Amino acid sequence: MIINLINKQTILLSSLLILFLLVGCSAGNNTQNNISSEDNTAESNEQNNTVNIEENNSEQLEEKEEELNDLQEEIKTKVAELQKAENELSNIEEEIEEKSNQLESGTEEDTNESANGNSDYEVIQEKADSVVIGLESEDFGTVAIHAHPEKGVQFSPYGYVDKNDHLTFTKEELRNFMEDSEEYNWGSEDGSGHPIELTPAEYYEEYIYIRDFSRSASEVNYNETKSRGNTIVNVEEAYPEAHFIEYFVSPDDEIGMNWANLILAFEEHENDWHLVAIVVDRWTI
Repeated sequence: MIINLINKQTILLSSLLILFLLVGCSAGNNTQNNISSEDNTAESNEQNNTVNIEENNSEQLEEKEEELNDLQEEIKTKVAELQKAENELSNIEEEIEEKSNQLESGTEEDTNESANGNSDYEVIQEKADSVVIGLESEDFGTVAIHAHPEKGVQFSPYGYVDKNDHLTFTKEELRNFMEDSEEYNWGSEDGSGHPIELTPAEYYEEYIYIRDFSRSASEVNYNETKSRGNTIVNVEEAYPEAHFIEYFVSPDDEIGMNWANLILAFEEHENDWHLVAIVVDRWTI
């Protein structure tokens, strides 16, 4: 009985031992499987991370390449703008140089125009004013001082100058203009066509100082002659080398018919300006 009991205990212990061993092996296998599984997971994660890093690096590289391309285009644009600005600056510098040369040239011309520092306009204007004052006071001695020494002074009763028919007086003849009692044919009368046969003094009254040009001129113009009425003013064609001063007196009547325009023509001779014509334009039929 006791032996049977011992044998049963022995068998029981053996069974427990075998069961313990089986349980231990199973746990070891599970642990090894878990470790292996963890290793596989880590390796897989590492591979995924590597792929993600490569993809991120590729995307970043593409972005950098795009930024580089944009930067290159921007540089090209800036270079083109800079080249354009340089061209504009070069043109401006050329214009400045040209204007500077013109200014220097103009200064030299102004200096050469008059040794006394006066321009042609100032010289001619001064002489014209002297002539008008002489005409106002019937002082043809003053007019004679300014007369051209070779051509004398031609008189035209209207704005249209007839170089062949209108009378010319020399410097010597002008000095005695108002005292000359001879009748001359000064041209044809407007409208009727009758000859204008008058003494110099009569011609002065009727065809020269018909308005107060010295005191009442509303306009005094230099080289701006123009036709103001029906008569064609051709002084520029008649005296192509002359400069002109005109004294325009506006009409003071109700119908505006008594306007008058005194035109004095000056030509240069031996570095001075001389009177060559006295032309009076007026209202005509």
